[in-house]
Amino acid sequence: MKRILFVILAAFLILSIFATGCKGYRISLAPIHDVEIWADNSSTPQYFMDVVSGEPNSCFKFDSYSVTRAGNTVRVEIINIEYLGGSCAEIYSYVDHTIPLGSDFAPGVNYTVEVNDVTETFVA
Repeated sequence: MKRILFVILAAFLILSIFATGCKGYRISLAPIHDVEIWADNSSTPQYFMDVVSGEPNSCFKFDSYSVTRAGNTVRVEIINIEYLGGSCAEIYSYVDHTIPLGSDFAPGVNYTVEVNDVTETFVA
């Protein structure tokens, strides 16, 4: 009898978790807090970008980033995924990223890096 009662209670608990859980998701650009561009000391310098992005509450999580380049402009998108329909703790968190930009930068040339809504420039 106790075992049957335990199984029934466990089933209700599992169903209640699914009933109040995630009802889908959406993606959005992550808020950007800091961008720093740097090069290593190799004979052909490799360029990197350290970025701090935000997760506005516990329903947001870092999802991915993409890097594209057109001429002297490098565009980086950092994407968050937001899970919908559940309870979210109002805790703002930060995510650190080190993103490789490559080595194809001409010395002495100005470059622009756009990270979501933040723009930085550097001279290779």
